[in-house]
Amino acid sequence: MKTKVLALSLASVLALSATAQEVTSYTVQEPGKDVSFKREKGNWFISLQGGGNMAFALGTDAAVANDVEFQDRLGVSAGIALGKWHNPYFGTRLMVDYNWIANPYVSADIDRTHSLNPHFDFMFNTSNYFGVYDQARVFSFIPYVGVGYMASQVSTGSQDANKKYLDEMNLNHSVSANFGFDLAFRLGERVSLTFGPAVTVTNLLHTPSKGTDLHMPNDLLAQLRLGLTFDTGKVGFDAVEPMDYALLNTLQSEVNSLRAQNAELSKRPVRCPECPEQIVAEPAKPVHMSVVNFRIDSSRVDRNQLINIYNAAEFAKANNVGLTVTGYADAQTGSADYNMQLSEKRAREVARLLTDEHGVPSSLITIDYKGASEQPYGVNAWNRVVIMQSK
Repeated sequence: MKTKVLALSLASVLALSATAQEVTSYTVQEPGKDVSFKREKGNWFISLQGGGNMAFALGTDAAVANDVEFQDRLGVSAGIALGKWHNPYFGTRLMVDYNWIANPYVSADIDRTHSLNPHFDFMFNTSNYFGVYDQARVFSFIPYVGVGYMASQVSTGSQDANKKYLDEMNLNHSVSANFGFDLAFRLGERVSLTFGPAVTVTNLLHTPSKGTDLHMPNDLLAQLRLGLTFDTGKVGFDAVEPMDYALLNTLQSEVNSLRAQNAELSKRPVRCPECPEQIVAEPAKPVHMSVVNFRIDSSRVDRNQLINIYNAAEFAKANNVGLTVTGYADAQTGSADYNMQLSEKRAREVARLLTDEHGVPSSLITIDYKGASEQPYGVNAWNRVVIMQSK
């Protein structure tokens, strides 16, 4: 019997320890840029795209301007990409484009060009950055910018001059700058339809032969493609509720105070040998102190701070004691007048929640505000706070 009790006690201690070490997460209700997310090993994706392209000459001589007919300048474009989202709004990918390009130069003997363009892109999901993060979001706007390498080869033709150029050119090597954006429409948990306008700035064709009048500087290749994106592995990110260091500091101070009281009590004798008269001391008045932390330049109470207001309200009602609600602002931000107004707003907002939301009589609440003239904590950010203390 004793063995079973010991085993159950040990299991309970281990379970309690595991619970204390667990990192909790909460539902995101703020823009992604204001939320901390856990680092995830997954969130890889593969994209397949196909569509058309059109080449434009950016700076040629007048004799070789963009005079080719519209329908004769259309080409074929395709791409495949492997990428990863490092957080809900920033990702990178390696994409390889194939283009069958029509020559934009009217006087050129070269008609068509094969090109291969691998490029590394930096992606920015503006929908998740400025909006509330939602893995099941139907539409996302994702601009990107990248840099790559382009190799172009001229196709065979019937003219002797074109064959001569082929012998001399073979492959054209150049650096590319890639820009564009993806309009992503989620079709399912792991599949999205992607519509992707893009622009590539590069040198499609060098001058085919020395001594000719054909000059071909940097060109622009416009692409319009449609495709599918497939998510692999772990999908989505979990938001982590940040630790409240100010509250932790307050609790630590209370623990130290209790330890000091216990040390003082341990010095007293176990019993009094001569106690002719016993004086009954009045019970100590209950004491409460808690804090509400604020974001910089804000008087709105965050959701993770509401529990502190609830606890203070329950204490005041249960013990019928008053609360002094004192607002502060940090000294390193704003002017003295502005900080005084901000600390007043913070104190009044906390007092409003105590009375309107939790039913504390207004007669029990005293509002005070110090601006940045007093800094209750040594860390600057901790002083964006309202302290609730029993009278």
